[in-house]
Amino acid sequence: MVSSTTTISAEGSPSPSPQRKIMLKVKTQQDGGEDVYKIGYGANLKKLMDAYCTKRNLEKTTVRFIFRYKELKPRQTPAQLTMKDGDIIDIVTDQGGG
Repeated sequence: MVSSTTTISAEGSPSPSPQRKIMLKVKTQQDGGEDVYKIGYGANLKKLMDAYCTKRNLEKTTVRFIFRYKELKPRQTPAQLTMKDGDIIDIVTDQGGG
């Protein structure tokens, strides 16, 4: 299931090319759902993470964003990670219990 594209602004981000945007897919492991986000190449991924959690009504502390088998940090940017259009970020949610 692919939902509509969400555009995330790169305002306030120190970036050599703030106009450049890329499309990233955020894929949920549990149900295979996909969301598409358009984000500035120099924007912090925190913006995408916050938008995803708000859209899915999730607590930020229960979600991990994984790209190339590594957990993403909110201050990283697509430029730092050399992301390309169409790259997929996997979502892993921590399951409570005990």
